[in-house]
Amino acid sequence: MNRCVRVLALALVAGCGPQVVADAGVAGGGSATGGGVATGGGVATGGGVATGGGVATGGGIATGGGAATGGGVATGGGVATGGGAATGGGASAGGAATGGGVVAGGGTAGGAVAGGASNPFAGIDPIADAGSARLIDGGFLFTEGPQWMPSLNALLFSDVQGNRIYQHTPPSTFTSFRFPSSNSNGLALAPNGDLIICQHAGQVIRLRPDGGTSTIAANYDGGTLNSPNDAVVRSDGTIYFTDPTYGGNGTIGFRGVYRVAPSGSVSLVYSTPNGQPNGVALSPDESILYVADSQLSEVRRFNVAGDGATSNNARFTLTNAGGPGANGGDGITTDVNGNLYVTTSAGVKVYRPDAGYLGRIVVPQEPANCAFGDADRQTLYITARSGLYRVRLNVPGPY
Repeated sequence: MNRCVRVLALALVAGCGPQVVADAGVAGGGSATGGGVATGGGVATGGGVATGGGVATGGGIATGGGAATGGGVATGGGVATGGGAATGGGASAGGAATGGGVVAGGGTAGGAVAGGASNPFAGIDPIADAGSARLIDGGFLFTEGPQWMPSLNALLFSDVQGNRIYQHTPPSTFTSFRFPSSNSNGLALAPNGDLIICQHAGQVIRLRPDGGTSTIAANYDGGTLNSPNDAVVRSDGTIYFTDPTYGGNGTIGFRGVYRVAPSGSVSLVYSTPNGQPNGVALSPDESILYVADSQLSEVRRFNVAGDGATSNNARFTLTNAGGPGANGGDGITTDVNGNLYVTTSAGVKVYRPDAGYLGRIVVPQEPANCAFGDADRQTLYITARSGLYRVRLNVPGPY
């Protein structure tokens, strides 16, 4: 879920020397405006973080002379835009570039592109010494669909049975974002800032920043959808969503996963007569689509072509593989190294891109979904029954 969220920087960094600070910026020897943080001569605007002479705008993070815009991360002189990550002089627009490489459109090759160097987080165990998830707040009816919102510097999540979308502004503020929500479940952010909302009422809608809404999908091939559950959005605006029967039965006659092209056309990725497709996520380079099936306790994977079409439907893993046995497989997400986080009855289980088991994050209540957030993208937010939880990890998410 949630592929296209960009970085928001909100860190405090100590420094010295002349300071220029405006609009809540923090500077230590640099120049910071619009909430930016600059140290060591860096320049940060629009919430960016710049150190060591870097320049960061639009929420980017730049160190060692790098330049980052639109949520990019640049180190060692790299240039990153549109959420890309660039190190060692690389240039990236939505992807990851290292060792002088140039990549556009979100492409990566196992965390490395031209130049052969790995990304800064390659080889790091994401959950080593992470500990258990900690409760932020409870008392909800059934939490789901966490989605970090850069424009709000906040997390949105659904209370499905409460018929409401909440906004959590760290560290402890909760406000109502949308009520009623038509029993919303999964939430995803489109590249243009629209919020994609899966509703148990049998449709997927688009909520624009100006408050306007439109229906993305409510029927397919003459039948009505069941109960759209979760969604993820590719960097070109392609939407993938799941449609199990947990919140109701449509007339479509099966449970399925769908693709909505940027043009608005809806096509079927795959259908199942007895499974329950639930969580959905993309790999960091957007070449693999993952779908968790709660009924079959498995995660499936699909190859994704340049036009968004899918192929090679295959099992990625059973959710009882590795560690303690587990049932289900609900919401899922990935980190920048391509590790997959799967919410199960045993907590959040983490698998490498080759399906090897890394370990699990213990959650006091059974989790339903998870998403990365905060300025550095290294907080995993977890919705679990009546609570919202968080845990700090060693590797960030790609969005």
